Parts: sequence; C-alpha cells; structure tokens
Amino acid sequence: TVLVHVGRFAPPKNHALLVEAFAQVRSDAPLYLLLVGGGELQDAVRAQVAGLGLESRVRFLGIRADVADILRASDMFVLSSRVEGNPLSVMEAMAAGLPVVSTAVGGVPELVREGATGLLVPSEDAGALARAVQALVDDPARRRAMGAAARQDAVSRFDIRHTVRGYEQLYESLLNRG
Repeated sequence: TVLVHVGRFAPPKNHALLVEAFAQVRSDAPLYLLLVGGGELQDAVRAQVAGLGLESRVRFLGIRADVADILRASDMFVLSSRVEGNPLSVMEAMAAGLPVVSTAVGGVPELVREGATGLLVPSEDAGALARAVQALVDDPARRRAMGAAARQDAVSRFDIRHTVRGYEQLYESLLNRG
C-alpha cells in the first residue's frame, strides 16, 4: 500500500505529524510513504524518519514534474497540515482517484466528503490520523470505493469547464440586469 503526500517541507504542512502517524500504522503487506516536495524542514523530517527506523518505508522524492504519475501509482493521499486554504494537492489527488485522509483544516472539509471521498481528523492529532490511515489500509475495497467517489467528485466539481460555465452564467446575469 502506497501513501503519498505532496507539499513543501514547511511548518504549516506538519510533516512531523504525518511521520509520527505513519509510524503507528501496521500492515501485513508492504506499506510505503512517498513524500513529494522540498523545503527548509526536509532535513528535520529525514532525521525523524531515521530516528523512527522508517528509512526503508519512507521515500523522499523531491520536487517533481511527474506528480500526476506518482498519484496514479499510489493508493491513498495523506495531508497533515495545520492550516490550509483550498489545497490544489487534494483536488489533484481526488482527480487521480485517491481517497484523502487529512486534517480537517481550512478548505479541506469543503473538498473531502467525510466517509465518502476520504476521512477527516482533527489537526495535531497523530493518533487520529494513524487510525484513519489504518482503517483504509485494512480495507482495500473501501479505499477503492472512496477513491472512485473522489474521482467522480473531482470531475463534477473541479473541472475547468465547470468554472468557465460558472463565469459565463455570472456575466450573463450581470448583463441581463443592465
């Protein structure tokens, strides 16, 4: 099972919480965490991974141009942020057909439908994050169903054609008022 996180190594993204939670997840099958991105806290996160003995299961992929391919090769997207706006990484993961396990911060609860397209947990709660990840590691059928629902949501809600149509409707309504 491959978990993936895409984001810069900076305090708001809270990689330390993600690694702490990942260390608690158990699986009979191979279990990996892919960390995509770069940033000032990357060395600290590498040290944490080494200190927990996770070097064989956590991969640091750096800044990549092939994120879509990495998402398609993964089984679950995990986000451990302290704060977020409207994270593009979550929308991209959903478009790739991945269920999302995330802290319920910022705009994430507006993107992820709890229990349908992913699981949301309180910020700063490594145990809750670990339990949510564990639930989807243990239930591949549920994980796939959530991923399919996430893909469907992404296509119906995030596609640029919907945005364009929304702007067209706005402009038409403004023109009709005049």
